Amino acid sequence: MFSLVSLILLMSFEIGPTIGGFIPVQDEDDPWRSSALFGVKTRYGFSSIDLDFQLLFTELGIDPDSSRGYDYTLIPLTLGLSKNTRYLRYGAGGALYSIEARNVIVEGLESVWSGTYPGMYLSFGRDFSVGSNTADVTARFNIIDFNGLWIGLTTSFLF
Repeated sequence: MFSLVSLILLMSFEIGPTIGGFIPVQDEDDPWRSSALFGVKTRYGFSSIDLDFQLLFTELGIDPDSSRGYDYTLIPLTLGLSKNTRYLRYGAGGALYSIEARNVIVEGLESVWSGTYPGMYLSFGRDFSVGSNTADVTARFNIIDFNGLWIGLTTSFLF
């Protein structure tokens, strides 16, 4: 009996790599630029709704004149619910956005600043069947406490 329950639970679980882009929605004078994203996505399917978890990484693009020599990294960690209809998958969830700024002053000496900011997201996308696997193409509207709205465009291959 235990193996049957385990099998049912595992059949509802999908995991796979994610790639995409992170695009700031900003004022004209903001320094942020679009950045590449990569990470992992998991989905646990219930009968009418799915639980989504995503861990991503990006080196934030910034205008060199505004960076003051710092390199910025961002790690979004999201957890939310999504619903798949015939033509659209939509969802929402909470997120933590960990950001780090690092500047090498001289070899062996660097300046580091970091912080974690709460946020939320709304997502819209589409699932495509690829054999027995799923290709998930999603646009996520990330509302981040440190700097407004960012759009994440991602593709995940879940198996």
